Amino acid sequence: MGIRKAPKYKFLDLAHRGVVVTCIGLTLYGSYMLGHRVYRYFTVIKPNRQLEEKRILEELNAMDSSALVDNAPKLSN
Repeated sequence: MGIRKAPKYKFLDLAHRGVVVTCIGLTLYGSYMLGHRVYRYFTVIKPNRQLEEKRILEELNAMDSSALVDNAPKLSN
């Protein structure tokens, strides 16, 4: 008896290879997009948010404190 060779499934091998290459490509693309979003957050969004918060705090400090709710006259029952 001779050694029996495994049947060749060329189509399945090609399909599997295509799926693997596609998954690797999607992983690389997703990693790039995630990295781009993280970079943009720390270089654009976070500094803009900090400037806006600072501007709002400066406006609140410059505002007349009598206009604040805490200094409103008490209602008598």
